[in-house]
Amino acid sequence: MDLSGRSYIITGAASGIGKATAIILSKLGAKLLLLDINKGNLEQLHDSCENMVDTLVIDLTKSGDIKSLVKEKIAVFGKINGFVHCAGIPYISPLNAVNTEKSEMLYKLNTYAAIELAKVCSNKQVYVGEHGSFVLLSSVYGLVGSAANVVYAMSKAAIIGITRSLSIELAPKNIRVNCIAPGFVKTNMLAGNAGAFDDSYNQKLEALHPLGLGDADSIAEPIAFLLSDASRWITGAIINVDGGFTAQ
Repeated sequence: MDLSGRSYIITGAASGIGKATAIILSKLGAKLLLLDINKGNLEQLHDSCENMVDTLVIDLTKSGDIKSLVKEKIAVFGKINGFVHCAGIPYISPLNAVNTEKSEMLYKLNTYAAIELAKVCSNKQVYVGEHGSFVLLSSVYGLVGSAANVVYAMSKAAIIGITRSLSIELAPKNIRVNCIAPGFVKTNMLAGNAGAFDDSYNQKLEALHPLGLGDADSIAEPIAFLLSDASRWITGAIINVDGGFTAQ
């Protein structure tokens, strides 16, 4: 699990799973380029990491910016071994209230940004050429059904297909591509969503996880494993990290 000498991009690094991932990877010796739209939180995280860290404030819904701004930053930061796509937003809405504009925005961030990042990070001007590993975040709702979650589920199910296809296409470049499908994790995003439901629903939600709700480190640690050489023979995998949610 030693990541000394490795360099990675982390999206959504200013909070939640992205923040926890940045801190853990830093402790393991990685050099990090942290991406988020939240400048203030990104700057605070910079001071919490132990090794060399740089930041980039970026709107990942703008695919053109991913190509231009990331490549520009890499020219100074140095080539990378891979990336972790943690950035994402929820969208709880019954089918008859689904909004096209909101759906497109969610898809651009949760899903299509992963494709653009893979294009950029597999380019020989950006990718260091060895020990390549990309980790994408799906969700248990990319695997199981849930009412009022059709758009979010769409975005996360697509990540699973993207992972499997990219794992085959990028294997000749020695880049592994894997996916974590988290259950419900105690983050600010979950706290914000909880307000949409009554207490009985939230209690049922926790009961769906035999091991209880997870925390951000519960996801960040498997991400670190997938970036490291300890997982060197794993690619195209969808790993449920959900406290038993999908086992029932």
